[in-house]
Amino acid sequence: MWLDNASDIDMLFYQPYAQLIAEIVKKKEYNPLTIGLFGLWGAGKSTLLELISKNIDPTTNNIACIQLNAWMFEGYEDAKAALMEALLNEMKNNQGKFEGVVDKIKELLKRVDYFKLGSSMLAKGAPMIASLITGNPLPLTLSIAGDAAKMGDIIKGASESVQKFKDEYVKDPKDSTVENIRSFKKDFENILEKSEIDNLVVLVDDLDRCTPDRIIDTLEAIKLFLSVKRTTFIIAADETVIQYAIRKKYPPIDGSSVEISTEYIEKIIQLPIYIPELSSKDIENYLLLLVCQLYMKPSSFEAFVSSIFEDKIMLKEESLSLEELRRRIELIGDPFKDQSNETEYNKDIEIINSIKNIVSSTLKGNPRQAKRFLNTFITKKALSQMYFGNDLNMQILAKLLVLQKLNPSLFKQLNEWDKDFRMNNEKLKQVHEHTGDPKSMPEEFVQWSSPRIIKWIECEPKNLYETKLDRYFYLSREELKNNNDNIDALSEKSKNILQRLGQTSEGTISTIMEELKNSESQIIAEVIESILPNIKKGEIEFFIIKNLFMTCTAYQDTILLQIKNMPQNKFTPSSIPYLKAMLANSADKVKPVLDEMKGKNLSSKLYDTIVGSLVNVATTAKRGRS
Repeated sequence: MWLDNASDIDMLFYQPYAQLIAEIVKKKEYNPLTIGLFGLWGAGKSTLLELISKNIDPTTNNIACIQLNAWMFEGYEDAKAALMEALLNEMKNNQGKFEGVVDKIKELLKRVDYFKLGSSMLAKGAPMIASLITGNPLPLTLSIAGDAAKMGDIIKGASESVQKFKDEYVKDPKDSTVENIRSFKKDFENILEKSEIDNLVVLVDDLDRCTPDRIIDTLEAIKLFLSVKRTTFIIAADETVIQYAIRKKYPPIDGSSVEISTEYIEKIIQLPIYIPELSSKDIENYLLLLVCQLYMKPSSFEAFVSSIFEDKIMLKEESLSLEELRRRIELIGDPFKDQSNETEYNKDIEIINSIKNIVSSTLKGNPRQAKRFLNTFITKKALSQMYFGNDLNMQILAKLLVLQKLNPSLFKQLNEWDKDFRMNNEKLKQVHEHTGDPKSMPEEFVQWSSPRIIKWIECEPKNLYETKLDRYFYLSREELKNNNDNIDALSEKSKNILQRLGQTSEGTISTIMEELKNSESQIIAEVIESILPNIKKGEIEFFIIKNLFMTCTAYQDTILLQIKNMPQNKFTPSSIPYLKAMLANSADKVKPVLDEMKGKNLSSKLYDTIVGSLVNVATTAKRGRS
């Protein structure tokens, strides 16, 4: 199995990025500096942070390198104070770099405690104590979690801390917030100066896993309190998540053309570095390397990967071949953990090599998804052996798992088709017969005509329609009922369309529909598949459903199936115009569904109002002809 965490071996070949960033942070004239390491979820940002840390090598440079995980602060009500406290504690424990300033660090930690003291009293309703400190409610904006017992302890100790807090921290009640920030920042900068280090490098990971409020708090803590001379912050995150957090905290100003999220990020991040999506070739190589890693000795695998990097094999236009892999593995000598590992390796590498092309196009350049796919394959393979011994063909199993990832709806449809298997799977056979000319595909099978699905049909093993697949589907029976598709696997265009659909109105949806209509079939499939569960739950506005129904005609039956299962309370008088429009557009499909819903989740009154319009139109047309 492959764990979903940072790898200590550079299988993504990010070393040049790590070297570049390491060289930047070693230059004194560049700090203070905040670097944004931007990439999608699962792109390998944590692995790159590990590589950066290794390249900095604090033992040979006068640099302190500290790693912080922003997600660890999620449980704290006060993310600013938690970040500051975590950083100072790491510095305090780093005796090698900060031995001479430990006492100063401890004093600054007390300052953070005072932040907590003031903010807890505000947050938990102790304005009287706050008034004692400043003469008016504290202007601090920090807040931390606290229960009644904790609040009692704070108030109990407040009388001893009030005067010290006021004398040492609050300078001017009228301008205390600004002065408090300046005071903290100045003391922090003095500590770094007296430590005589050239740079404090802080690696901040998993910021994009936090809630929007925590994201903003963390960024503001860095900018307001910690960004001083001799510091470099490297923040790894998905930029789109950061932008979403900013837009939620600071909504767009009506009538303004300023993109607040962009402006905000530019104020915080001086140097953005973008991790590109891996190409299909890169993902193909990564899949093969992951299989090698599973079966090889760690030391042998590390030497193997190093040889590939040093010889610049990954820069070739074509992906790694099995011949190239075998040749390099043989050069290492005794690379596998044991003989049985080598046997299993040879089987699995052949299987993954046969499907790597179609898998790579499905995973959208995402290394995490590559790991998850292989983990699923290894798990299903083990289950297959437990249930059926060696009776199943692992290539067929792998091919079906690819379809499940590629298009969950078609995976489920294939399962339904397989239930009617006689001499063969007749419907899959019909699809197969039209792969040479996808445009001739009958409308019933139009969802099978996209280029990637055609590529899946034609990849080994071919003629899948000749095999009864019930035992393969048995191994994935839990997925056949699971409608929660993974957002990580969506293309950026699909994500963008889905985001805009969530913000659209009846006045703006036509533009989105026009774009969706002209998109490639895979984009349409991704958007529809993602939104179907929300339609079923009644979470999608009817004007959006109507537009999707009339635009994406190949999915009308699928959309109607979700409407049929919507909760009764979602069908109100406001939904009538949209259901009428859908009925007028495709009466032969919509009316049978409405008939089935009548008296169940669709009241008879609403049914009559909707369907009556169809009768009236038919009657008027008949009179006109007569």
